[in-house]
Amino acid sequence: MTAKVVPVWIWAVLIAVHALALGWSLTAEKWYFPDSDRYLQAAENLRIHGQLYARALPVGLLQGEAIQEYTIRPLGYPVALLVLNSAKQPVLLLIIQNLLSILTIGLVVAYWARWCKPEPKKWGWVVLILLTFPAQYIYANAVMSEMLLQAVVVMLMISALLFIRTKRSRYFAGVMGALVLALLLKPVFYPLAVGLGGMGVLIAWRRRKWVLGLLGLVPLLVTGAYMEWNEQRTGYFHFSSIAEINLLYYNAAGVIRQQTGPAAEDTWVKAVLRKANAQPTFAQRQQLIRKEAVAVLWAHPLLYARQQALGMGAFFLDPGRFDISQFLGLKPPVGGGLLAQVRDGGLLQALAKLPLGLLGGLAMVLLANVVRLVLAVRGLLLLRRGGPMLRAGGWLAAGLLLYVAVVTGPLGAARFLMPVWPVLLGLSLIGLQGPKKSHSAAQ
Repeated sequence: MTAKVVPVWIWAVLIAVHALALGWSLTAEKWYFPDSDRYLQAAENLRIHGQLYARALPVGLLQGEAIQEYTIRPLGYPVALLVLNSAKQPVLLLIIQNLLSILTIGLVVAYWARWCKPEPKKWGWVVLILLTFPAQYIYANAVMSEMLLQAVVVMLMISALLFIRTKRSRYFAGVMGALVLALLLKPVFYPLAVGLGGMGVLIAWRRRKWVLGLLGLVPLLVTGAYMEWNEQRTGYFHFSSIAEINLLYYNAAGVIRQQTGPAAEDTWVKAVLRKANAQPTFAQRQQLIRKEAVAVLWAHPLLYARQQALGMGAFFLDPGRFDISQFLGLKPPVGGGLLAQVRDGGLLQALAKLPLGLLGGLAMVLLANVVRLVLAVRGLLLLRRGGPMLRAGGWLAAGLLLYVAVVTGPLGAARFLMPVWPVLLGLSLIGLQGPKKSHSAAQ
């Protein structure tokens, strides 16, 4: 993966863009995002108290809502912050995240270039594809876990492709190891442990290679051990309290908002919290929240399906108004994000209040997102016409993208696409220029 494959000027552009974003982040101190405080506090509590807790540790016995801070953030990113001593000025952390960003993008582009041997005129389009996804450069320069998770997902994909090609156990071990790191960085990946674990057992049975089955069980064992640890600390066997938070504040509350408006949503959320916080244990509190939220979703399946569809659309197409505004220090959006205002019917009013420069930039990114998605679909269709390895790689990429989109659901936004953005990028590049016929046939 050298400059002989990817033109030197492509690397120069990538490095320059990352350097500019890093310089801005450090000089303007724009690395601090709304969720950064919980990561930083969790790291600080680990350092001082040996406790994974995402708020300042109160004195005395924790009760009710306060207990959720034990498990609202997984262990992975706070440990990274602790190791890199990034509590005050995260210079080293941001440098590493930028290097990871250059590496992951570079790997995808270089792999495509070596595989597909693009025509020289295609490199200009490649630069446009890379530069019109600003979330990549924003989250490389924020104290958020997205960049580390993205690098782990790329590791997972590369290991999976190598395993498909060679059938060697060490690459399957790489897949399972990457999955363990992923679920310790973001809870969205822990349900995948069941699917990939079952796949490992199935492959082991078909090939009579039981080491694969044992490797497939590793993420399941790690997930179970982590949930057991959480039960010891909170009295509730679960992976992360973010599941109930999302169910209450986004999934179910979003349905109430669509049905009867924001005032009814606020009243319903407060009523559920009153009942939940009156429960004698944290486990009963979380179970009540889950029961009340699920009841709303079952009562209004069509409204929730609409909400889910909007979220999945935003997952792939959101231009990232919140991310750009936060990074550039612009005024926070009034009335929530664009997706929230779509639900409320106030999108046009929200757009009319944006500065013309920002509006033009968002329109350009939105158009680029549409083009990338069309190219990705075309790339998937091209892979389906190739050999067994190409088809398997295509389905793996599409499956991973759809998995994250579905699990993210109504929360869909550019930030949540970030971890799997290189997967979409790879499919888009193949859609721009697919593999040569001879290479495809060889696979």
